[in-house]
Amino acid sequence: MNSLVRNKRRLWKNNEGSFTIEATLVLPIVLIVTALLLFLCLYIYQRSFLVQASSAASERTAFIWDNSHKDAANGAVEEGLYDPLYWRLTDDHLLSSLFGLGSDGSAAVVTVPGGNQGGDLPEVKMSKGASAVPQGMQGEMTYDNKVLFRKVSTELSWPITISPLEKVMGGGTDLRVASQSVVADPVEFIRTVELMRYYGSKFKGAGGSRTDPGTASEVLQKYRGQ
Repeated sequence: MNSLVRNKRRLWKNNEGSFTIEATLVLPIVLIVTALLLFLCLYIYQRSFLVQASSAASERTAFIWDNSHKDAANGAVEEGLYDPLYWRLTDDHLLSSLFGLGSDGSAAVVTVPGGNQGGDLPEVKMSKGASAVPQGMQGEMTYDNKVLFRKVSTELSWPITISPLEKVMGGGTDLRVASQSVVADPVEFIRTVELMRYYGSKFKGAGGSRTDPGTASEVLQKYRGQ
């Protein structure tokens, strides 16, 4: 009996084979964690790629907005090619933004990919800017004209192509991102300032009173926030 007890104690104190047992327990955990980190990196890469494509499409479209004949990639344009003189009043949805003319309001929308090469001038410009979107991504580009604040927005989606993530997040899950870029048109900005100065002087002369700069600034800020 005593010898049996001593043998059991000897077995419990024996460390031979402990490394193999511990390795069989730890190694699967390490492999699972490593695989999850790899899948997470792939997911972050896909999302970053989608954000870059969306931002590039918005920025290129805003860059060529003052001339629809510009190349969306480098801004090059042939000499003598330009848009009509008053395109900002009609084709740029300015009148619809000011007075609500037209049935679709002030926003223009094109689908990505494809676009609408034969539509209005804003749609043509957005279609050219959408050429930066790689194949496989889908979404839409929107142009909104608020007179003092014009912007191009791009919303893109991309199906998740990592099978384990699809199983965890659910089948058919898409990555979705949105970006926007403000249209900078120095020529139109100068024209707008000169127009406001001209009519400001006219109203001042007609009313016989001086316009308060603070009040005018408040009105402009309120109008811009609409």
